[in-house]
Amino acid sequence: MSPAANPKRWALSGRIVTMTTEGDVIKSGTIFIEDNRIAAIVPKGQPAPAGFEAVVAVATGGTIYPGLIELHNHLSYNILPLWRVPQPYGNRDQWQNAKSYKTSVTGPMSAIALADDGSLLPALVRYVEAKCMVAGTTTSQGITLSNWSGTIHKYYKGALRAAEIGSPPDLPRAHSKIPDIDAEDWAKFDNELKSSSCFLLHLSEGIDTKAHSHFLALRNSEGDWAIEPSLAGIHCTALDATDFGTMAENHAKVVWSPLSNLLLYGKTTNVVAARTAGLTIALGSDWSPSGSKNLLGELKAAKVVSAHFNLGFSDYDIVSMATRNPAAILKWDTKLGTIANGKFADLLVVKGVTGDPYAHLIKSREQDIVLVTIGGRARYGTKTVMQKAGGIGEALKIGSSARVIDFTSPDQDPGIERITLAEATSRLRAALGNLGTLQPHSLAMSDAIARGAVSRTGWRLALDEQFGNNVQLRPRLEYNGVRTGPDLAAVAAAAEPLHPIKLDGLTVSGDPAFLDTLKNEPNLPAGIATAIAAFY
Repeated sequence: MSPAANPKRWALSGRIVTMTTEGDVIKSGTIFIEDNRIAAIVPKGQPAPAGFEAVVAVATGGTIYPGLIELHNHLSYNILPLWRVPQPYGNRDQWQNAKSYKTSVTGPMSAIALADDGSLLPALVRYVEAKCMVAGTTTSQGITLSNWSGTIHKYYKGALRAAEIGSPPDLPRAHSKIPDIDAEDWAKFDNELKSSSCFLLHLSEGIDTKAHSHFLALRNSEGDWAIEPSLAGIHCTALDATDFGTMAENHAKVVWSPLSNLLLYGKTTNVVAARTAGLTIALGSDWSPSGSKNLLGELKAAKVVSAHFNLGFSDYDIVSMATRNPAAILKWDTKLGTIANGKFADLLVVKGVTGDPYAHLIKSREQDIVLVTIGGRARYGTKTVMQKAGGIGEALKIGSSARVIDFTSPDQDPGIERITLAEATSRLRAALGNLGTLQPHSLAMSDAIARGAVSRTGWRLALDEQFGNNVQLRPRLEYNGVRTGPDLAAVAAAAEPLHPIKLDGLTVSGDPAFLDTLKNEPNLPAGIATAIAAFY
């Protein structure tokens, strides 16, 4: 029978934090789910809605939030461990030239992407998707794939929602990449923004005048700004109050990555000025080489940074940056970001029902997550709750707790092998431990691609932070006659010899090296790393 004629109905109970407004919390209630949407939200003691009279709710014993939505991540790189940043930088073109960056980030990812015999792509996709879901993230950014001739670009469709895929017309797709020619032409770039519902764009990454020039280049000779309501500026670390005022006048938004900013530059975005200007702010963990391991961790970083610099963000404000705010930026807010009747049932359940509900989420660790649902389907959680919710999938452990994770997707590309998380972990560990052998193969493939001599079929990763994939993450407009944007010469620089590195741990709780490295990062202001580590 059709879903409409025979809908799937189930329910879960606990403390419900709707995020519709501050303080809208049901201390004990039940969320009734029909197919992929929330059918009703009922406080304890009130009758079930029609059609749900026989449904026995899954008692979670926890607090229920909207699923976390992340608007800034480079998912492909999240197999790499935290890089010990050797010095503070003024802009992104400086750190991408550092020798240790090439051996810790660009070199390993080039080897993984270009020396792939077909076994590493599905392993990487599986692993980084799991990394999001086990931390409560239900939407992040997709992984760009291209075929070996470079003529096809598509995004991996897994269990996790991808901002760049969306689900039109309910969830319009976001854009995050600009065609090369449009990245250099002001009018074409502005048209790209005008034709998008949401454009996630790296903007003024750094703190010096060069980083600032990337923003100033958005203004043409007639004084018009290539800033549209679709624009969500990622980082914006070089912007001042006047710049944020300009963004606000043009109804743009900001995506904040505080830990990554501090690790690389020793400073972070002036989010107080952005908030004062009236801009909507969302959070993003950036990537594992220079950021939090996941969005749940970035909530902690945001709280610590707000307290350290007296930014004045409440716990509700910070949780909003990972739920209702990013949904509004994506123009998904009528369907996601808060818990309300008729919205998609993307939910996160965290152990415990006491204390301030917003601080409760920020303090929670990966091992405290009870259940994650995406589109009304139980995707990840404790073994007990997943069984009660009808969830099936692969068994794993987080700490000493048995968990189940479900990756199945009818939209997954048939050309991508379906493998288990355990097998993916094994393949990636072996590859990262064998980088010295993979590197010559990757260099040969890179040369073949540059010469247009690639004959290999199949899919490969299109690494957005280093390769010329005919798309850009940031514009290259001129300012004072000088082209802004990434330093492409750094991409072509001679490769450094690679040595084995370890696969980044799936969770902070299972990866003591993460906190040890964080505490030894030289650019973090005193006390930041210790305060973040205290949450774990």
